[in-house]
Amino acid sequence: ATLHRFPKPPAARGEVPTPLARLMGGKSVAELPWKTRAPGVAMIDLPVVRHDRGKLVLMRIAPGRALPEHGHGGEELTLILAGSYTDRFGRFATGDVADLDEDAEHKPVVDDSGPCTCLVATEAPTRFRSISARILQPLIGI
Repeated sequence: ATLHRFPKPPAARGEVPTPLARLMGGKSVAELPWKTRAPGVAMIDLPVVRHDRGKLVLMRIAPGRALPEHGHGGEELTLILAGSYTDRFGRFATGDVADLDEDAEHKPVVDDSGPCTCLVATEAPTRFRSISARILQPLIGI
């Protein structure tokens, strides 16, 4: 896993980088049609090129919420837009990018200070370790 720290990028409407704002149709993060996928976890699928097997999602995770331990079927890039989380690789906060490959397994836990909103680009579906998370995966959509 690699942590990249960047200065806060130029933002549209003070929230997100301009290219992401275009994908969001000019709406603010609060105006988006968030879909609750699990307790404390809301997501929005963003458009990607049709022939691409990857996925691009916005995730909003409640404070203190832990995601199930999981790995990745390929590369995963996560840009933290607001808030922060901690996993075995360290603490990732606003402006950080977590760069994980198919060998990385982790269990992100959102800090208690507030929700974490992030943009996640994946090459392949997440590989959950627990049976219950794998059963629920089609409903969660990640």
